[in-house]
Amino acid sequence: MPFKRTPFIPDPINAYIRKMRLALLALFFLLPFVPSAQQRCDCDSVFQFVYAKWATVENMEYHSYKKERKMGMYEEAEFDFIVQRSPYKVAGVMTEKRHRLLYNPLQSKNEALYIPSGFPYTNLWLDINGKTFRGLNHYTISNAGCEFIFGIIRNEYHRIPETFHCQYRLGSNGTEIEIAAKTDNYHFKNYQAQEGETVLDIAAKHNVMAYMLIEANEGIDGFQDDCSGLTVRIPSHYGSDIKLVVSANHGMPTRIEVSDKKGLVQRYVYTNYRFNTHLPADYFTEAYLDGLD
Repeated sequence: MPFKRTPFIPDPINAYIRKMRLALLALFFLLPFVPSAQQRCDCDSVFQFVYAKWATVENMEYHSYKKERKMGMYEEAEFDFIVQRSPYKVAGVMTEKRHRLLYNPLQSKNEALYIPSGFPYTNLWLDINGKTFRGLNHYTISNAGCEFIFGIIRNEYHRIPETFHCQYRLGSNGTEIEIAAKTDNYHFKNYQAQEGETVLDIAAKHNVMAYMLIEANEGIDGFQDDCSGLTVRIPSHYGSDIKLVVSANHGMPTRIEVSDKKGLVQRYVYTNYRFNTHLPADYFTEAYLDGLD
């Protein structure tokens, strides 16, 4: 009797098992090349990555949310900014009130244009660090972009590298890199102000947050106050707990938090980035921005 060959009928269960084995095998080989959540990384390499990405930016748009402590109270606000790197120029709009702001240091290093969406219906050139324009805001329009905040974090890293750690993390918009530092040695010390030194001068000299000098010293009310001869209490570090989170894709900040022993001092969240878009040649001018609304 001749042998009768039975046709092969694939077993769906065995086929599924084989596919799963192949998938697991591929994952095994790929895992070393994919950063996982909470995977530690070298901070020096992170800073190199961030600055390399920043160097490719000609201009960028982003949405900014802020929460700042101001004399024991918290204030929140949102802005939309467009920053041109070279030559440096900034155009901003207050998201809710729709007041527009323009800073062009080639035109004026110390003043910014305030374009109201309503009363007083008059465009005003205001001191960027004055009480009307800046008030007790921790930063002003000339600090927009990334150069300022990158410099702050890098200065702290050079001062106390042993307190820093860097790691990958999964955020709402994909993989991010967290740069964080915490010190138990945060304290205030006395400093004898030199002739003509302002709050901003002292803060820049010691790489500390200018706002903290106002909060910690009675009689000092503004960033431009003359502190000549005063004994000023200044913090030992920018904060006791600092966190900068950047995108693992474009390298720009997505979140910044600074705390001290009292709790949160400032929090900033950055979203809706757009890079190197075509801008009209007259974009950073009063005439152009005044005609947008």
